[in-house]
Amino acid sequence: MEINGIQVCNVCGRPSDQDPSAVFIQANKGGELVHICTPCIPHVIHGSGEVVKSNEAMSAQLNR
Repeated sequence: MEINGIQVCNVCGRPSDQDPSAVFIQANKGGELVHICTPCIPHVIHGSGEVVKSNEAMSAQLNR
């Protein structure tokens, strides 16, 4: 998800402003645009899309 120009990983919740070297990939899950940081990509590729949270769920988890 993206909040005020800051990408937040929809798997682990890592915000891009806390790790300037992090790379985020945009993806679609259920018609919703989500962001996934590169350390979490293997979990999605080798595991399941189930680990990717919706923007609503991630926002609630981050209390934003």
